[in-house]
Order: sequence, then structure tokens, then C-alpha cells
Amino acid sequence: MNKYLLVAIILITIFFIITIAISPNLNFSGSRKPATIIIETDSNMLFDVINSRIPWLNSLMIFMTEYGREVIWPIFVVLIAIFGGQEGRNTALIITISIIALIPISVLAKDMVARPRPVLMVGQTLLSTDNEYSYPSGHATIVAAGAATSLALFRSNRKVLISIAMTVEAALVCISRIYLGHHYPIDVVGGIILGVGVSFIFVGLSKNIERSLLSFIRKVSMRFNR
Repeated sequence: MNKYLLVAIILITIFFIITIAISPNLNFSGSRKPATIIIETDSNMLFDVINSRIPWLNSLMIFMTEYGREVIWPIFVVLIAIFGGQEGRNTALIITISIIALIPISVLAKDMVARPRPVLMVGQTLLSTDNEYSYPSGHATIVAAGAATSLALFRSNRKVLISIAMTVEAALVCISRIYLGHHYPIDVVGGIILGVGVSFIFVGLSKNIERSLLSFIRKVSMRFNR
């Protein structure tokens, strides 16, 4: 089996295990089961981060949350598609397909798990949060998929340095979600695992996807040239 597909299966399995453990739809209250301990630790870690904020980092974290996913990644995908050669076009294609697939998957996961967002006290809010459910983090899901795909496919010569830089950017986006109190740490971890797992399915099938796309383009071209 393709190594990327194997890793994808493992990661998606781990994602489902975490999902079952933290879902409020499963009643773990009143016991000291491992899931309860995980949830309590998760909450404690979040507020440890919030209570340890560094003022000069606040603006950076707000910037990464507001623009790190919606602006920086679309620009990156467009640029590598235009200037990255065939490797860049293939990478941009797989990132785009992964994101298109992940948007409904992550929304469905949020609704199924129905984990409420963290509740912050007065003075702890740096940026207003979304109204949707918390797990998994949508930001983490998307940027992790982009970073994983870039590292896997956009890596020849010095291009790998660009992929590494985008992975650092993705990491900052993920950190910002916890730093601002918009997600618990496990929300972000779950998003990363889901994003990488799903993107690796498409990375593993990338050659087949490329061949199918080229075949489709040829057929369309032949019809128009008749």
C-alpha cells in the first residue's frame, strides 16, 4: 500500500478515537475515566496558556487567526500554481482538492461532536470568536492539510524551504487558536490530525488524480478542436 494512504488510515483512526473520547454527547461525567481526565486536562492547559499571554504576541496571534488561513494560504496556492512549475501546479491542485473535501467533513464533525467553545471571563477575550462548535478546529484542519501536502509534494531543490516556511506559518495559526481562547488544545490537535489524514489520501492518489485530470483535459480539447 502507498505509504501516504497507510499514514492517512492511521491518522483518521486516531481522529475518530479522540472524537469519541471528547464528545459531550457521550456521558463521562461523574467518573474518573480516561476521557474525563483528558477533557479536564485539556481545559486546564487552555487557561494556563491564556493566563500566560505575552502582550507583544497578542497582535501577531490575532493576525495569524484573521489572515493566516483566509489570506496567506490562498495567495500561496495561487503563486505556486503560477510560478512553481509542474510540481507547483500539482501541489496546488492537491491542496485545493483537500480543502474542498475537508470543509464539509470538518463542519459535519463539529455538528456531530457538538463540543461548545471555551467560555472566557471578562478581560480574557482578545478577539470575538465564532458561534460554531469547537471540535475540530477549522483553522487547524485547513492549514495542516496545506502544510502536509506542501511538504510531501513541493520539495525539490530549494522549494522545500518554502514548504517549511509555510509549515511554520501553519503552526502559528494553530497556536493562535489556543492563545486567543477560541479552541481547546485537543480541538487543534484533532484538526491537525484530520487535515493531514485527509490530505494524505489525496497525496497518495496524486498521480492518479493528475492522470485523470490530463485525460479529461485532452478529451475536452479534442471535442473543441473538431
